[in-house]
Amino acid sequence: MLRNYFKIAGRHLLRDRSFSIINLAGLAVGLAAFLLIFEFIASEWSANRFHRHYDQLYRVAEVNGQQVANNYLPPGIRKVLKERFEGIQGVVRVAEGIGAGVLTTTGANPQVFREERVVYSDGDFFRAFTFPFEAGANTLDQPQTLALSATLARKLFGSAKPIGQPLTVSNQFGNTLYTVTGVFADFPENSDIQTSVVLAFSTLNSAGNRSGNDWADPATLQSGFSNLYLQLNDQTRVADLEKQLTKTLHGLNPDTRDLTYRLQPFSELHLAPSFNYPFQTFGSLALVASLAGVALLILVIAWVNYVNLSTAQSIRKAKEVGVRKSVGAQTHQLVGQFLTETLLLSTGGVLGGVLLAGALQGVFNEFIGKPLSLAVLSQSGFWLGIIAIIGFTALASGGYVALVLSAVNPITALRNQFSTSKNRGFSLRQGLVVFQFGISVLFIVATLVMFRQLSFMQTSQLGLNLNQLLVLAGPTVATDEQGDRNDAFKQELARLPFVQKVAASNNVPGIGYNFGTAGITRPNPTPGDENKNYRMFIADQNFFDVYGIKLAQGRPFTKAEADASWNNAPRVIVNERAARQLGYDPKGIVAGRKLLWGKEYEIVGVVKDYHHLSMHQPIEPVIYLPSTGYSYFTIRTDVRELPAKLATLEALYKQTFPGNPFDYFFADEAYNRQFRTERQLGQVFVAASLVAILIACLGIFGLAAFAAQQRTKEIGVRKVLGASVTSIVALLSKDFLKLVFIAILIACPVAWWGMNRWLQDFAYKIDIEWWVFALAGGLAVGIALLTVSFQSVKAALMNPVKSLRSE
Repeated sequence: MLRNYFKIAGRHLLRDRSFSIINLAGLAVGLAAFLLIFEFIASEWSANRFHRHYDQLYRVAEVNGQQVANNYLPPGIRKVLKERFEGIQGVVRVAEGIGAGVLTTTGANPQVFREERVVYSDGDFFRAFTFPFEAGANTLDQPQTLALSATLARKLFGSAKPIGQPLTVSNQFGNTLYTVTGVFADFPENSDIQTSVVLAFSTLNSAGNRSGNDWADPATLQSGFSNLYLQLNDQTRVADLEKQLTKTLHGLNPDTRDLTYRLQPFSELHLAPSFNYPFQTFGSLALVASLAGVALLILVIAWVNYVNLSTAQSIRKAKEVGVRKSVGAQTHQLVGQFLTETLLLSTGGVLGGVLLAGALQGVFNEFIGKPLSLAVLSQSGFWLGIIAIIGFTALASGGYVALVLSAVNPITALRNQFSTSKNRGFSLRQGLVVFQFGISVLFIVATLVMFRQLSFMQTSQLGLNLNQLLVLAGPTVATDEQGDRNDAFKQELARLPFVQKVAASNNVPGIGYNFGTAGITRPNPTPGDENKNYRMFIADQNFFDVYGIKLAQGRPFTKAEADASWNNAPRVIVNERAARQLGYDPKGIVAGRKLLWGKEYEIVGVVKDYHHLSMHQPIEPVIYLPSTGYSYFTIRTDVRELPAKLATLEALYKQTFPGNPFDYFFADEAYNRQFRTERQLGQVFVAASLVAILIACLGIFGLAAFAAQQRTKEIGVRKVLGASVTSIVALLSKDFLKLVFIAILIACPVAWWGMNRWLQDFAYKIDIEWWVFALAGGLAVGIALLTVSFQSVKAALMNPVKSLRSE
């Protein structure tokens, strides 16, 4: 019996080759898109799950009254946790972003590398987290010891054994000699903690190793610059520990009384469990949920195609079913026969989808910026879920088709009175066409809105000019006369004929600020002013001019103020938002007023608000501090003869700062990297729109072909009676276009609601205008009309004599 099912199913598929090919193509394209998108979802879901103590790890966060969480805490809390609390196996501090610098080996031929991925941590780091070691000891209990990644160790030491080797680390804390005590395997891609160098935190216990940066004292309970991770015992009650920790820290630091200390499960570090999650995460739940919805919709569209095309063929199969029933075939036998056809098509579609996904893997990886493959699905155990989803959708669609066809009345079928208009698949088929094109319109609207928002963020008036700005990374291997060298380098840069302007700063727009702090008020503050936060930015006298940032009033820093630095020259510049937060009216006279921050500072200027970071965030209150600055040198130049200019700059840099690697980037490129997520999501929706439209067009192409086939005699009669090609095309197209218009009417409100919700994540956003929906609807109608017209014109041009004779 089963063999007979497969034999007949194969004959049916070969007999209706065109419909079989359309069905297979639709399923293969839909499944390929589904698999590729689920690769990304699986990689996001699997983040951090390789750690042995995954379920015992937590990150400490402080939450304010507005339920905003902060993970950067004073490192001195570690000692409090270890000494005063039970149920904690380990406390790990991880300070990112403060150790970046230059690594230099010793010997006759020293190797020099700039490394950004440097963290300070404790001996518990490799005991709490599961990062395998390749050589040495997995401990950092001694000061001035470090561990390197295997890749970086090979770069620095080649084939020599790195364990025990001296290595100089030059960063904001000066030049410190370390000893390599361990080499760990490169951290996996699905780890949220990423670093190439782990420095012993205890190194900073010595004031001599902090180079005057006393804010980085590991014992401080004031400066928050490190993440704290806890490894708890299985019996520890998290809620009780949070209450005890909050009470203890309130007693040690009264300034924290408006804060609550919470423990964020490590399992929620990458993806939040809900959309209103207060803690910071490395991944985006909204992005993953959006992509999961896209993947499922595309898969459903592919199976909708199968249902539509299969039920459309019910007239052709009706007589066969009638004959089978009249000779005694049971309903379950007919259902089995049609399910076998579904199985063959599904198998072919899955194989085609896997092959197509493999062929498109490289392109997809470029889209999302991750080296993914189908293997990630098996690593995360996603194959079982995917097989269940594909199996369920296949069974549901195939089961419906089988029930429709097996329910045919044999007498009606044998009398040739069976028609789709009397078949319950007719109304559903119309609904499915509406569904397909509705989803296509939704994807088109989403794509248009996303790219308009991305364009708005990149091209709107930012309040600064990033064009033709080349940024050179400053030296980190410092010498005793470093200040003189920095000043000499800026002077030499200014003398170069292709350098129009030059400035120095300790950070740049698009990357960040220097630090944040509270406790800044005007001389006559109101209660609560001391709790307001400000962003601090260190720059020289040329910064605002080079970056095209306009002053609302007052003046920029002078060279004398920058040379003296803000510690010795109590002058600051504020932006309009900071002036307003201080209690001054930016439209009034602010320049010349004072602010208090430990001592009195004079406000010498107010800059107009500009977007220092992405438009995801509102403009923050910023206070600018004068300094010569040497973390970044920014020059304004053009891109003509760029290689020659870079060669000149590199020669001057290495002559002035020997032992420092020459690195550069363009300011606009660094700024635009903030929009990477939006760009990726937009590209995914472009691809999803194309896939959805392609599948919908395959389906409507097949339905139009079948409709033309069913009305061959009618078309022949109409032509004999003088009907034009245009009227026949209109006759065959109008029914399909009605469905497309219904789809547009349903999809547009849904698309508006969804994209309006998406735009709420942006502090500055576009308005969704009517023409977006008109364009999306016009594209859908145009594509549908082209698809249907191909078959309609073909039918209209057929010789009526042949069509009537064939009937």
